[in-house]
Amino acid sequence: MTQPAPPAEPLYLDFAASAPPAEEVVDAMLPWLTGRHANPHADHWHGQRAAQAIDEARAAIATLIGGDPEGVIFTSGATEANNLALTGLLGPQRNRLWVSKIEHKSLLAPARALERDGVEVNMLDVDRQGRLRSSALAEQLQREDRRPGLVAVGHGNNEIGTIQDIAALARTAHENGHWLHVDASQTAGHNPLAVADDEIDLLCLSSHKMYGPAGIGALYVDPHQMSELRPLLHGGGQERGLRSGTVAPFLAVGFGKAAELAHRRIDQHRQRLESLARSFLDVLDAQGLDYALLGDPIERLPGHVSLHIPGVWADDVLGRLLPWLSASSGAACASGEQKASHVLRAVGLSETQASQVIRISFGRTSQASHALEAASQLLAALRRIHAVEAGSGFGN
Repeated sequence: MTQPAPPAEPLYLDFAASAPPAEEVVDAMLPWLTGRHANPHADHWHGQRAAQAIDEARAAIATLIGGDPEGVIFTSGATEANNLALTGLLGPQRNRLWVSKIEHKSLLAPARALERDGVEVNMLDVDRQGRLRSSALAEQLQREDRRPGLVAVGHGNNEIGTIQDIAALARTAHENGHWLHVDASQTAGHNPLAVADDEIDLLCLSSHKMYGPAGIGALYVDPHQMSELRPLLHGGGQERGLRSGTVAPFLAVGFGKAAELAHRRIDQHRQRLESLARSFLDVLDAQGLDYALLGDPIERLPGHVSLHIPGVWADDVLGRLLPWLSASSGAACASGEQKASHVLRAVGLSETQASQVIRISFGRTSQASHALEAASQLLAALRRIHAVEAGSGFGN
């Protein structure tokens, strides 16, 4: 049977990597790209109008995460926010860091740089589902002396989807005299956050992971603790002296609109994405596909599916899927060399197993038909790989 011709553009199912801006976000941004543009730090009328728009965006972001607008510091993205949190806080007075082995490189890389500068860095193990247990953290912290430090953890993991119990980790860190920094770039706008109620000291946000524009993010800092942080950039002293440089009104407005939309729709959005992921997996189950869902099966990012499919290379699968849909693998490219993800190795997968992982993540524009199409195309790709090898990768 002849296979239908592929569509003009593949179906996008990599929302965990980046989510295209919502239409409402683009509409909100456009006036600030034209006649409304002005330097928000200028004293004249146009500057004050831009400053007000930025403050409104700051308030929308604070509302989304249950914090104080005074604590929202705009940055160029989550990477800068994570670097500001770690490098801006740690030093001679607070010189110890605990970070789990499955964190994003925007946490791990500054941790390594700080270690070279004399900060004591402790790597925390996770279980096979990627969970950092508060009891395990407490055991680690109680073995140490009481010199103040920082625990840094991602709320939701972008590769395996596991969501950590941030409130419990915050309590554990504080009981032992340390601060907690949370990388919420994957969860903000998708899962509820409450920085004040959960007593989170610092929190990182990414606009383009929640249907806002790329190129902007934020670090939330408890306003009572902001004086403890040192800036990475020096200049005009914008953003309460912690992030010098002119804030781009069109980016801030877009980020604020995305936060507003997310706050209004968060429960509906999460339930919808969970339903799409379940529909996708139901098709695979009905066809008897041999796979393992990585990460916590319940406490996970909505719409996130990370699959280990034994017997096939992820790159081979993705290559055969490419005309029809865009997804990701469990491999990472560093200096031109493909190697298995550190996250997958940290949860117990071998190099070979980690090379057999694909990630599909649904988003705001995904439809029920997209979930069914994705499952159908994945199964077809696997059949083409296995050719006529009956039972290889499939049930009887």
